[in-house]
Formats: sequence, C-alpha cells, structure tokens
Amino acid sequence: MDASRTQAEATRLIPLVHRVLKRYPFLTREVTHLATHSNVMFRVVTESGQQMTLRVGTPHANSRSNIELEVAWLDAIRRDTNLEIVKPIKTAGGGLIVDEYDESIGKERSCVLFTWVPGEPMGEGSGTFAYRLLGAMCASLQAHGRTWTPPDAAQLRTWDRVFYYGEELDAVIINNPLFGHLFDVRRRTAISKAIEMSEEIIATSHRESTPQIVHGDLHEWNVHLAGSRLYAFDFEDVMIATPAQDAAICLYSSRKSDIRNDIRAAFRKGFETVSPWPIIDEEQLDGFHAARQIMLMNYAGRTLRMEEAADYIDQVMPWLQGYVAKYS
Repeated sequence: MDASRTQAEATRLIPLVHRVLKRYPFLTREVTHLATHSNVMFRVVTESGQQMTLRVGTPHANSRSNIELEVAWLDAIRRDTNLEIVKPIKTAGGGLIVDEYDESIGKERSCVLFTWVPGEPMGEGSGTFAYRLLGAMCASLQAHGRTWTPPDAAQLRTWDRVFYYGEELDAVIINNPLFGHLFDVRRRTAISKAIEMSEEIIATSHRESTPQIVHGDLHEWNVHLAGSRLYAFDFEDVMIATPAQDAAICLYSSRKSDIRNDIRAAFRKGFETVSPWPIIDEEQLDGFHAARQIMLMNYAGRTLRMEEAADYIDQVMPWLQGYVAKYS
C-alpha cells in the first residue's frame, strides 16, 4: 500500500479521531497513526498514561451490522471466558461504536476503541509452541461460539462460497477485461476450475458439519504473543462457517512453509486440548486454502497498486495451479 497516501489519509483523519475520543470518559494526551489496512488504526494515550487502539472504519470494508455483531461477541467472550482477547471500550453513554461523519467521503465511519494488545505479532517468527497456543485459542473461541446466540444472526455473513462478502464489499474482478493484465486466459481458467473444486468442498463441509459463529480471520498477524500467553484481536470478519474452515484460516499462511507439517502438528495438538480435530484430510484443507487464496487474489487486484498486485499474484498463483493439477 502506498505509504505517502496512507499517511496523508491518517493525518486528514486526526480531527475526526479527536471528535470520536470526546465521547469517552477520559482526556487524551497523545494520538499517533499506528497502521492502515482495510481500516485506519491509531494509538491513543490518555492523560493517565493508559494505551488504547482506535479503529476508524472504512465504509466499503465492512458493514455496520457486522461491526455490531463483532463487538457484541467480544463483549460476551470477555464476560463468559478467561480468554485473552481485545476488549471494546464503552463511551460515556455506554455505547461500543461511534459513528462519525467524514466530509471528505460523504459517509459515516464506524469507530471502535479497543484495549491495547500487549506483546508482538506471532507472525514475526514465533515457533511451533505459539501454533499450539493458536490451536487452543481457535478451538476455545469456537466452543464459546457454539454457546452464544448473536443478537441478529440473520445479518452474519456465511462462508458458503468463495466470494462470501458479496458484490457490495468485494466486487469480483477476476473475469473483468480491465484486469486482464493480472488475470490472463490461462490464469482465469485455473481459477475457474479451483473455484468449482473448492466450492464443492465447502458445500460438503456444510452438509456434514454444523456451521457456527467463528472469528473468521484468526492467523499469525491477528494474535500477539506476550511471554507464554496469546492475545487475539481483529474480530471484524466474524462469520458463520464450519470449525474446519475456521481452523484452515489459521493454517493458511503456513501452507508453503518448510516446516508446514510441524506447524500443523503443533496447531492440532493445541486444538485437541479443547475439541476434536475438525479437518477431514489434506484435500479438504487445501480446498479451503484455495478458496481463501482466490478471494485474497481478487482483493489484491481490486485494491493494491498495479505493481504490488502483480507481484502478489505472481507469488501465489503457482500454488493454486498446483492445487488444480493435484486434485482435478
């Protein structure tokens, strides 16, 4: 992502951030830009020295209803379990979401203030011990999800196809001639076959297992390791999926790792301390990974600069072509 563009956006949002923070029962000493991904994140330091993270939402990145479900589940997990997760902080009026109008885009941004997450991202190079913790965290969150009734379950998105976000949030551009420089005929043919194969695996999983509420994006960069404790955050992609699909997301980034088998064994060992292992076999796991990769390729082509998108798709396309060759 273009650093100068993201920094300019973060600077422009500072007045909006201060308007949002006035809704909370504390005085702010310092606000700094932390990161920009699908949303813009700010580090907030109060007059008493307490650190927090403010997430300024991007309207086209998520729906307001999904954010409501996200904070409701987080609130329930904190109330019902001892899991180390990020906590949404209430405004002076008791709300968990602040909608603030951004004149530059003519829309409201849904903002949530969270507790600070200690430690460092697990993705910085944590070993198999951390993957064992991640397995236990994944299974524990699923266990709570099976007991929790969402306030409006009908609004939850469901991972029942490759492009489960819908056209409003994630327009499919793979077959669009304007993106032919990224997806030529050979690539589109392989992607089309991979979609067909992976969606059959998804459909079978939904027939033979029980879909439930899951984190939906639990991976190495959405958890921090502090000592021997794991802290989970970024629940914004909360959705309905099977336990096997959710576990597959945790293992997606390691699919090409030299120590892939060690990572999978450690993750499974941790998972099985809480629940039975949900993934049937390697073909099912690869099918879920293929579906996720196609969605991410589409997202990259739609949102990244041309050179960045091309580099990313060049890197991941061989794995997808190998998937099609192996199982078709």
